Amino acid sequence: MPAQLVALSEGPNILLDKPILLLGRHPECDIQLNSRKISRRHCVIAQVHHYLVVRDLGSTNGIRINGVRVLEGKLKAGDELTVGNFRYQIAWDDPRPASTPVKNDKQAKAAAALAMPRTEPEEEDDLLESCDEPVPIGKLVRDKKRDPEVPEEPTPKPPPSAAPPIPNDWNPLGDDSGMGLQGAPR
Repeated sequence: MPAQLVALSEGPNILLDKPILLLGRHPECDIQLNSRKISRRHCVIAQVHHYLVVRDLGSTNGIRINGVRVLEGKLKAGDELTVGNFRYQIAWDDPRPASTPVKNDKQAKAAAALAMPRTEPEEEDDLLESCDEPVPIGKLVRDKKRDPEVPEEPTPKPPPSAAPPIPNDWNPLGDDSGMGLQGAPR
C-alpha cells in the first residue's frame, strides 16, 4: 500500500515505493531534491503500517509536520510535510499519476481525503529499526517519574545504628582507681 508525497508547492510528486527512503541532495539518496535548503542527507521516511515515520538527520533547515518543526514524527494521510522549501501532503493510493502536479491546497486535501479513510494506527514504533543513525541513549532508558509502568524501587533500609560511644568514666573492673584494665599488671 504505497504512500505518496503530493507536491503543494514547487517540486515533483514522490511515490514512496520502498519501506525506507533517504531524502536529500546527495547522489546516493533515494529521493534527490536539488535545493540549497535541502541538506545532503536531510531526512529519512519509513512506512509503518498505515502511517509514515519521518526523522530529521541533523539537517540545517529541518522538517515540519503540519507547520510544527520536529526531529521525528508520525505522518498520516492528509498531513503536511515541509522539507526545506518543498511542501507535500501525504496520500495513499492516489489515483493520479505521480507526475501530475497539484494545482492548489484544496485539490491536494480532497485527493488525500479520498485516497484513504482515516483509521486508528497501530501502536507507533519509537525508533526506525533499519536507520543507520545512532540512537540517543535517553530513548533506551525508561524514566521512572514519567512512566507509571516502571515500579519504584524500594528504598533500602539504613544500616543498624552503631553502639553508643563509651563514656570516659566507664570502668569495667569496678575498682576505685578509675584505671580499669590500663592499670592492671602484665
